[in-house]
Parts: sequence; structure tokens; C-alpha cells
Amino acid sequence: MLSEVASRLKITIVGGSIPERCGDKLYNTCCVFGTDGKLKAKHRKIHLFDIDIPGKITFMESKTLTAGETPTVVDTDVGRIGIGICYDIRFTELAMIYAARGAHLICYPGAFNMTTGPLHWELSQRARFLLNDSYMLQLVRLLEILEPVMWLGVTQPL
Repeated sequence: MLSEVASRLKITIVGGSIPERCGDKLYNTCCVFGTDGKLKAKHRKIHLFDIDIPGKITFMESKTLTAGETPTVVDTDVGRIGIGICYDIRFTELAMIYAARGAHLICYPGAFNMTTGPLHWELSQRARFLLNDSYMLQLVRLLEILEPVMWLGVTQPL
């Protein structure tokens, strides 16, 4: 679907994130489609989010997902883009790698919970921008996925 839209509208699309099965492993993956509709890059989330705050939230991505291993930088018609997913934003080194590799824009589609998200979502965005002199693109909105967990920022096409 994203491929068709990118081709029809002649735009670059950074998809949100989707589960990707590769052999016996499951990854949280973001796909980037070029103006011709072809897959230009695929980023597998590097930093998995495990949290257990008694009485508030327990969420263990590592029980289901496998961490990606490679930073993703893709050249597009709109410039060089670095890709991260959600919790990847908390790790300064990843953004520094992207800036060193010439990324002018860093995209982090994500869904942060309402327990920890408000504490660091905006702050992390500003920090990555200031430290790396790169534009940041993120989607921020509230989404209730599972009662009573509220999520800040939802992964979907940007």
C-alpha cells in the first residue's frame, strides 16, 4: 500500500513501524519507499523497550522482538535521512552516527506510553536536534491500545 501511494504521488514515504518476521525472529521494522514506489531502506529497531514499574506499567519488547543491529541512513529526493524507531531516540550515539553520516533529517516513528513518555518524548527530540544539528521528524498523538495503557505517539506513515 505505501509503495503504491509513494509511486502514484511521486513522494518519499517513511512508514511507521510494522512487525517483520525473518526466519524465526520478529523485528519492529520501518520501511522507506522512494518516489518510484520501490523499497529504499528498511530499519529494524535497535533498542528494545523493557519496563516494569510496579502498579503502573509492565512492557517487555524483548520477550517478543529481536533487536536490529544496523543504523539506517537512506538517500532520498528530499535529502539524506536517518531512521530510528521509538525508544531508539533515547540513545544519543545513534543520532550522532546519523549526523556523522550526513543525515539532515532523522525520523523516529514511535508510540510512547503515558507513564514514561511525557517525561522524555519532547526533551529527547530537542536534545537530538541540538546535539546533532539535524532536523527531527516525529509523530506525536495519544493512542489507547490496551486498557489501561495510554500511548504517546503512534507509529504510522509520516
